[in-house]
Order: sequence, then C-alpha cells, then structure tokens
Amino acid sequence: MTRTEFLQVCGALGLSGPLRNIGTSLSNQHSPNYQGNIIIIGAGAAGLTAGYMLKQRGISFKILEANTSYGGRMKVLDDFVDYPIGLGAEWIASGTLLFDQIANRRGVSAQIDTVGYTQDDKYGVWYNGKLVRNDLGTLTYRRFVNSSWFDFFEKFIIPEIAQDIRYESVVQSIDYTGNKSVVKTVISEFVADQVIVTVPLKMLKDERIRFNPPLPKKKLKAIDDAVVWDGFKAFIEFKEKFYPAFVDFVINPETDGQVSYYDASFGQNSKKNVLGLFAVGEPAKKYGALHPDDVKDYLLAELDEIFPNQATPNYLQHVVQNWSTEPYVEGAYISDYTDERVVRTLQASVDNKVYFAGDCYTSGRDWGNVHNAVASAQASVKEIVG
Repeated sequence: MTRTEFLQVCGALGLSGPLRNIGTSLSNQHSPNYQGNIIIIGAGAAGLTAGYMLKQRGISFKILEANTSYGGRMKVLDDFVDYPIGLGAEWIASGTLLFDQIANRRGVSAQIDTVGYTQDDKYGVWYNGKLVRNDLGTLTYRRFVNSSWFDFFEKFIIPEIAQDIRYESVVQSIDYTGNKSVVKTVISEFVADQVIVTVPLKMLKDERIRFNPPLPKKKLKAIDDAVVWDGFKAFIEFKEKFYPAFVDFVINPETDGQVSYYDASFGQNSKKNVLGLFAVGEPAKKYGALHPDDVKDYLLAELDEIFPNQATPNYLQHVVQNWSTEPYVEGAYISDYTDERVVRTLQASVDNKVYFAGDCYTSGRDWGNVHNAVASAQASVKEIVG
C-alpha cells in the first residue's frame, strides 16, 4: 500500500496512524525545579497522558473534563457483543513497545494482547458500482484483542491520576493576563501557573473557550484554516461473515475524506460477525444526516449492493456513533491534507502560559491519532517543566 492508501484505511477516529516519537522518558529523570501547578483541560488521550507524566514528576495538577467520564474519542461500547467495540480509536500501528513507552514504569510490563494482519487477508475497493478484490498486502498496524485504547488507559494510566480529574467541568474562559492564569468553568474558578489545552479543535473553532488576551492572530488563523472532518462510525452484527478485512470506497476528490467498511471482529476471541463502517469528511455527512430510524435500511441497502443480497438476510443488530454531534467533540479530526505549517502553529504555546496538546496539536509530521496525542502531551510537559 502507498502512504495515501494507508491513510485511507487508517485515520484517528478509528484507524490510528504510526507512532512517530513519543518523547523522552520522564519518570527516570530527576524531578525538576518546578514549584507551580498546572491545569489540564480535557481528559482524552492527551490530557490523561499529560496528567500522568506530571504525577510521575511530583508536580501539582488538575484535569478538568466537560463530560461525566474520561477517554474522549477512545470511547468504547462493552455491551454490544462479547468484546469491546471501539467507537473511536481502534488500531495500533508501530508495535507493542509503545505501550511500555506510554506507561513508562521501570520493571512493569504494560502489554496488552494484539493481533496483526497478513498479506493474504482480503481487501476490496468499491468503485463505479464494482467491488475489486485483492490481497491486503503489507500493512503493519495491529488490532487490540478483546481490549481497546480505552482499556489500556484505564488499566495503566487512570489508577495513578483518577483523584485529580474533575468531571462536568465545562471551561468557559482562560485569562492569562497576569503572572497566574485563571481558568473559569460554569461553576468554579481555578488558578494555575500554566494551562494545557487538549480539547478537540472544533471547540476552539466555535469559540467555546474565551481567551484573554485573545490568542495571537497567527494561532487564530491556523484554528480557522484547519478543516475538521465530520466523523461517523457504525457497527453491524451479522449471522454470517460475507465480507473481507477491508473495503475502501474511492472518493473523488480524495481530499473530501474517507469511507471504509472493515471486519471489526478480526482477531477477536469471539464467534460474532461484526462489520464496522468508518467515514470521515464530506462522505460522513450523508450518514450523519440520516434519521436514526433510517440508518439501518440505508446501510443494509449499501451493503446489499456491494455484496449482492447478503447483508439484509444476515442482519442481527447495529449501533451508531456520530462524532459530529458528540457533545464537546463535534467532529472527527483535522483533514489528512492540512498544511503541516498549520498543524505546527496549532501546537505552538502562547506566552509560556498556555500550551496545546492533542491529536491535531502536533509537530506537523503526522496528526489525527492516539499516538500523536500522546506525543504532543509529552512535548507540552517537557516544554513546561524541562
């Protein structure tokens, strides 16, 4: 597969791209000469990673999360079938050593079972009303086995920082005019030396958080220029399996987004047959615009066209996750075709007081997945505490 083909199969909403560099190990360093406290906004992968790193350094912090639970786009569904369904991030792409790198505990293994694909696994492309089949070829990323990214964080990260998370804390403003920054939520006020903002970019585009003074013009332009793709996922259980590992749609122009159907039960310790739908960008809008009562019929009709009359007779149940309407998210991730300079500007800190971490606030080499969220969180913490 080419890089473009790879990205068409794997995006941050469910199919994470490769880990670049998740930073220097901090737990093995001496505690820095840092006596301040830090507020982290958001308890997704980046916010949890940042808090965990600060905990390892003995630095005071709090995580403010707008929702009633942690995880963000690592959201899972545990009661659909007999293994967790990843409603958001699902894949790992750079080997399992990254688990130990994230957990970063000397003498403690943070491994979770995963399974990889082989070049003989089947792959299809849906184009002009025809399904072209072939072998999958070389694809190195892996799936969790009866587990998920959410489970990894819940097992290895959350126990260390659970007491430092404040839920239902909807941040309304950040005032960084003075020596200290003041973070106001709907009902509370927090004072911090530094603030790490990890909210999805759509929250900043919609000005859900007010900054005083306003963010620099270059930063505001980057926020405005970055296109946040819509995101839609669905999972359908069938009596029989009639589909390959992946079926990609040809999207014209390709910059509009991606659509893939994939075997969500691949490698699981399960006899269930679950097909996942992953759609981002313009194509996701047609799925998201459907009335809930119409989703089933639309998906089955689409699948009956691809796999003639095999979907409807085998249907058992389905579930949908529309990320574009998810509170405090409102989208998938920024377009794969975003200018790297825009991404770097999104990451840039402001006045040594406000920092940005998450899947879109990266160095610009890659973005839009759990690995990048982890890397950017590590970069922010390192920039603050040295």
